Amino acid sequence: MKIYYDADADIKHLEKEIVGIIGYGIQGRAHALNLRDSKVNVLVSNRKDEYYDQAVKDGFEVYPADELAKKSSIIMMLIPDQSHKHVFEQFVKPNMKEGSMLVVAHGYSIRFKQVVCKDNADAILLAPRFPGGVLRENFLKNKGTLAFFDVFNDFTKSAEKRGLALAKAVGYTQGGLIRVSLKEETEVDLFIEQFLIPSFLNTIQTGFDVLVENGYTPEVALMELYQSGEIIGLLSEGRKMGMYKAFHKNTSPTCQFGVKESFDRIITKESRETAKRILEEIRNGDFTKRLEREEKAGYRTLKAFNQKNAENKFSKTQEKFSNKLQNTKDRLEFVRSGA
Repeated sequence: MKIYYDADADIKHLEKEIVGIIGYGIQGRAHALNLRDSKVNVLVSNRKDEYYDQAVKDGFEVYPADELAKKSSIIMMLIPDQSHKHVFEQFVKPNMKEGSMLVVAHGYSIRFKQVVCKDNADAILLAPRFPGGVLRENFLKNKGTLAFFDVFNDFTKSAEKRGLALAKAVGYTQGGLIRVSLKEETEVDLFIEQFLIPSFLNTIQTGFDVLVENGYTPEVALMELYQSGEIIGLLSEGRKMGMYKAFHKNTSPTCQFGVKESFDRIITKESRETAKRILEEIRNGDFTKRLEREEKAGYRTLKAFNQKNAENKFSKTQEKFSNKLQNTKDRLEFVRSGA
């Protein structure tokens, strides 16, 4: 696996480039601000909404997508995956110049052929592993942010140099830019979203429900399962020394024995088969078909899922308990100030 650092990239390769960013949302704003701070010529496009207003507030002139595509030599698609096909086909593709470069922050639309790049253009993957807020914060602190990189169309024979220069200007090479195929990035990222995250969320929710149903105080269940940050802290420590080493070092024999006793009862053979089916549905396009149907239906089932979770006892307890903790903190600060 190849990893690129600052020494492998040179921003001078962007001196004559105009970078056009389509989408000023979670990732777009961070990319635009970081590039501008790196003295790169940046243009922004966004539909008229709160992100448009934010771009204007940040000092950018906001262009229509087709005009931005005409003016730019590098075009970064930082809008939701489901918008790629329409925006690319209608606004970007007809206006891309020969030798320009398309950049995606996630390989979904390319992997599932919703976007087919022009043969006479470069195309790369530059995929951050953190939200835009972290990317911007790390850049301001002169810290790197991990990201994946791939070149999947090299018309100019300089796509790698241009891509690495762009990565350095955004703030990726300082932390380590990892060469990963677009196909692998896409499929693994979707798998994490469909296996790890639901497993984590559902485990916490189920634990909360079982405790409360058996007479335990909701606030105590919430604190033990999630709110204290103990488990998150343990996972964070595991990133530094190794997941199991952190577990052994920071937990008691009682905890370790309890984990050992239940380890194979939580993730069973059936769970592994489910994980395999999830991965296969990602790879064969079944998930993409379901997502397209959901989008056409206005995300009806997704909205119902989010509403149910926002209104359940766990969320209501967390909201109430967080307010209590904040009020306690405010009172302590009030006393300490001598007011």
